Amino acid sequence: MWPAIRELMEQFDEAVIVLDENGEISVVNQAARGQLKLGGSVGENPAIRVLRIPAKAADPASLVSPELDMASSALPVILAIRSMERYLYISPAYERIYGQEPSALFESASAALDRVHPEDRDMMRVRMEADRSGAAQEYEFRVRNHFGDYRRLNVKVHPFFEGASGELLIASLTEDITDLVLPAARNKNAEVAGAKGVRAAEFRQALLNCVDDWCSSETAPFFAIAFVDLARFRAVNDSFGFSEGDRLLEEVQRRIAAVLPAEDRVAGFGSDRFGLLVRSAGEAGKVEELVRKILAALAEPFTIGTNQISVSARAGLAYPRGMDCTVDMLLRNADAALQLAKQRREGLVVSTISRASKSMEQSSLEFDLSSALDKDEFFFEFQPVFQPESGKVELLEALVRWRHPRLGVISPASFISLAEDSGLVLRLDMQGLERLARQLEYWRLLEPKIRQVPVSINISGRHFPSFVMEKQFHKLLKQPAIQTSKIIFEITESVFVDSNQRTAAGLGRLRDAGVKIWLDDFGEGYSSFKYLSHFPVDGIKISESFVKNCVREEKSRVILKTLKALAKDMGIEIVVEGIENQEQLRVLREMGFGLVQGYYLSRPLAASEIPELLGGA
Repeated sequence: MWPAIRELMEQFDEAVIVLDENGEISVVNQAARGQLKLGGSVGENPAIRVLRIPAKAADPASLVSPELDMASSALPVILAIRSMERYLYISPAYERIYGQEPSALFESASAALDRVHPEDRDMMRVRMEADRSGAAQEYEFRVRNHFGDYRRLNVKVHPFFEGASGELLIASLTEDITDLVLPAARNKNAEVAGAKGVRAAEFRQALLNCVDDWCSSETAPFFAIAFVDLARFRAVNDSFGFSEGDRLLEEVQRRIAAVLPAEDRVAGFGSDRFGLLVRSAGEAGKVEELVRKILAALAEPFTIGTNQISVSARAGLAYPRGMDCTVDMLLRNADAALQLAKQRREGLVVSTISRASKSMEQSSLEFDLSSALDKDEFFFEFQPVFQPESGKVELLEALVRWRHPRLGVISPASFISLAEDSGLVLRLDMQGLERLARQLEYWRLLEPKIRQVPVSINISGRHFPSFVMEKQFHKLLKQPAIQTSKIIFEITESVFVDSNQRTAAGLGRLRDAGVKIWLDDFGEGYSSFKYLSHFPVDGIKISESFVKNCVREEKSRVILKTLKALAKDMGIEIVVEGIENQEQLRVLREMGFGLVQGYYLSRPLAASEIPELLGGA
């Protein structure tokens, strides 16, 4: 439990130091490290909040303990621990914010939604469901307190596994930021920024006008929405005072306005966030270029009085999607992109949910995904991999399909990215493994030969590197039908691009558990051979882009020969996929490839067709 809390402390803008029972420093978060550099001891620096936690409080078997209450009561935030069903611990700060006891939450976690502002409830449901993915989150929402007033809260969420039971739990820090909104400074910002700087209500109305035009006419002007966030802004207030913080906000908005063209708008959102409405760019690439110019301008030091202050800014960007677009949808997508930028420590992230133009039918899939998982509307088709000389089936690839009640059968290309962006992909993959286990068990009753044929399943790269996801995988891998099978996880190259030794170690542990790791679509997008040497890879599936022209282009054949030789020297298995005609099969057979796949050889088959296919082999 405490590692999860320490992770939250690391994201906390306030300087926090945790002392053990002997008075020794055991945790120093990033904000505190910055304060210590300014000089002085821990006790002498009023900007640092010191928590003294006895060692026995680290025992996860006792979540509700006097030591935990004593430590958490010193924080101006709500510290909470919950499962997916109910809350297990809520710190005393809850009553200060809500004005009532949290007793109902210990019965059902969903009771928290009763006091959420109606406009924020759907977002909260999605966020709480996304906790199953194991990914950290940060977002804002409004709640009604005991006196009937709405307060704006900021919550940082960190899922973790409870050591004794292995149960997925969620730790969170929730802060009341209502009083951190600085209306006076915001009004002055609007004045110094000219027509570009507006209040949040005016900004929202301008955005609503853009949305109305976009949804009513296919020739409406292009626009985009972005959030720019100042990292650890409260450390400025702590170090230099609130008046200097106000002046810094004015200068930040002034710089943003100086970069924006005349028809664009900027407004303050919360204490350290600015919203941008870009109507001048005309296309996505130019919007991104403009936002990067703003981030570059904010990276230059600010001179506030006699102090020189540097800030770090990140941005999340969202575009309208086809004709299906709302103000809240764009704001949510921009916020989700901003949170991802914070997690990745990147300057700018573009929302993949809304980047491409989509039909209303496709956009609605996002809202159907959670229900589809509850109703188990997904199923598998299986595409064989053959030995080209004998025609023997050497492998089965499980391909997920969605039997949508309105749209019929949908391929993964239409919903996997939506599942990843909404945080539901862990449930999708976990249900897929459970479904595969049931299918294997049933097949073996019909055809014993199936036990000898490996089965591969595509696993999202979003799970790596994550200890939470890895634990979930290992739990499912202990199922008898999975344990006695030759299971292969197919992952794409993109999982390795920003990865590190944690990724390699996690994949290695999966291999130790009996799973083979294959690299799917090798050469599609990144084409780096270093992944084969730095990460535990058992096989590669060569992208169909190399197969498409292998009959008429010598260059493609040279690449295929090189990959084949490389795989052989490294002891890595290799499958060539995407075979569409007899000539391609002939060339690959002559080149000596031992495993091939494609629609020319076999389309994906229903599960009911597999016993007959293998029984006659």
